[in-house]
Amino acid sequence: MTKARCLALMVVMALLATLGPTRADDSRPAALLLDGLFIYVHQSYVGVSALAPMLERMGYSTAVDTHLMTRTARSEPVLIIGHSMGGATALRRARELVEAGRPAPLVITIDAAFGSPPCPVPRCINYFSPGFPKVEGAENIDAWQAGAFLVNHAMLATSPVVQQLVLERANALIAERAAVAAAARSETPEPRATPPLTAPLPLPRPFGTNR
Repeated sequence: MTKARCLALMVVMALLATLGPTRADDSRPAALLLDGLFIYVHQSYVGVSALAPMLERMGYSTAVDTHLMTRTARSEPVLIIGHSMGGATALRRARELVEAGRPAPLVITIDAAFGSPPCPVPRCINYFSPGFPKVEGAENIDAWQAGAFLVNHAMLATSPVVQQLVLERANALIAERAAVAAAARSETPEPRATPPLTAPLPLPRPFGTNR
């Protein structure tokens, strides 16, 4: 093996190591977290990606991306959370899923950007601060009145108050899915056991004997 090929192999192995182990049998509900445009502007901006470890502990598998969805374009989550431009993308992704016949996700947006589409699924929650629009068809909640008073747009997604509100919704979704699964199991009939024989079976007659 040449030095160049050896170096290339080492680079590939290092990249694979950074991805961590994959879980082919991962049956956890998926959550997609979409950060906004500020991720390219302010180094201190974190966005909704800060919720990933908390959602993991709750029982979700999480994927983090920007509003461009360059890494998660094929994801089919049960929960989509987006901030600012990420909120607009969350609403569009939810519409794509239902149009493709997939189950409708719960969509939670935080200060969804101007020009965001209306809620395309049965449940959307939008936490907004003054000056930002409400999402048509969503449950719109004033974040300042909910306790995140004077928190600006860039930091609203990492406000402890807003994070707690989002996590409560996410936890309710987990509980709801668990209840539906339990109800489905209880409605599945158990296989009937074979009843024991009440009398011995007659033995076959020896060949050539009189009947």
